[in-house]
Amino acid sequence: MGCLQSKEKEENNQVQGDKDPPKTYSWDKREKVNPADFTIENISGQEVGRLPGTINGQQFIIQNCQSSKIYLFDYINTITVDDCSDCIIFIGPTTGSLFLRDCHDCVIMAACGQFRTRDCCKMDVFLLCQTQPIIEASTKMRFGCFQAYYPQLADHFTKAKISIFNNNWSNIHDFTPVEGETNWSSVSQNSALVEVFKLPKSEDFKSVGLSLDTNMSIVPYSLGSPVYGTQEATLIIFFYDASYKQRAINFITLLRTEVTNCVIQHSREVKMEVADAQRVFRTSEYNSVISQGPVIALLCLGNGVMEASSAIAAQVNSSSTSQTVYVTSDSNTSNQQIDAFFSYASMSMSL
Repeated sequence: MGCLQSKEKEENNQVQGDKDPPKTYSWDKREKVNPADFTIENISGQEVGRLPGTINGQQFIIQNCQSSKIYLFDYINTITVDDCSDCIIFIGPTTGSLFLRDCHDCVIMAACGQFRTRDCCKMDVFLLCQTQPIIEASTKMRFGCFQAYYPQLADHFTKAKISIFNNNWSNIHDFTPVEGETNWSSVSQNSALVEVFKLPKSEDFKSVGLSLDTNMSIVPYSLGSPVYGTQEATLIIFFYDASYKQRAINFITLLRTEVTNCVIQHSREVKMEVADAQRVFRTSEYNSVISQGPVIALLCLGNGVMEASSAIAAQVNSSSTSQTVYVTSDSNTSNQQIDAFFSYASMSMSL
């Protein structure tokens, strides 16, 4: 009897030993996250933040801060800013939403996918937003165009999947308007940015190399919502290839040296369908290049901007095996093409 039980126990042990080891899953291998590393709270009169490579696409929280300067030099998933007052806050490229709640007397510079405020007052926001920014129960809000540079910023935009050419900073939707009152206004002169946004002073954050110089900014400066009216306007489109983004940036730099009063009203990066391209170009000539990938479009204003743009585009196209830049050819069709393109782009970005 005892021998039989011993044999059964031995067989059971062998069966147990033959079993596969427990399965492991991807979430078991993730590095444990300390929430404190991605939270700044309860500070007053301090200069704090995070250096490049310390957030790496995590969610972030800023809350209950007063009279402080906060710099987040990295790309982020989503971020909330709650109960802050008299603060200067820099927020690096944020894939998802930036939500400001119960804040007042702050200066914010941020790039994000979505932007929303609730119960905020007297805020200066220098913004790049991929979608339409929304304010709710907020007053005395001022908005301007995001303008900044530091060496890792371009890479952070790429990692956050934020296009520097899709900027709706001035297209504000007031969710709770008050009849006879205006809850927000735009800052048309970028000099206001230098006046109200302060650069870091501590050695750690100063060493990042943050600059507010418009000529260095990763994001092209744009005027935003006001219509171009009677000014000379031209539509410039960069067709997709491996270097079309850099080509657009170089074109902007060169155009501004050629036309001293040149400004960009709007810029967009969007994928066009062939049928929509034919409505804009009024020809099927560009169908093949349109099908290769998204395009970048600039609506540029200024005296002589069409002639200067055409000359630059001719030089660029002559050095390529195919047409890489399109510029509206005359003032008679320019406005119609501009309206057709940006109507399509606005519709595509709202889907």
